[in-house]
Amino acid sequence: ELREAQGIGYCNITKCCTKVCPEDIHITDNAIIPLKERVVDDYYDPLGWLWKKIRQGNERSPEPPLA
Repeated sequence: ELREAQGIGYCNITKCCTKVCPEDIHITDNAIIPLKERVVDDYYDPLGWLWKKIRQGNERSPEPPLA
């Protein structure tokens, strides 16, 4: 969960993290953009959210019949 543990949800694609990196790590667009796309797809996509809800509903065990 990079979004919660590392705060990637607060990151934008301006590469501000590369300017203040204490370890002088060079982060390229090829690393930042796909990571952000995955986070956005997982948490902010309304169709993805709906699909997860539908799948969770199908995975529930059926209720026993009332006698």
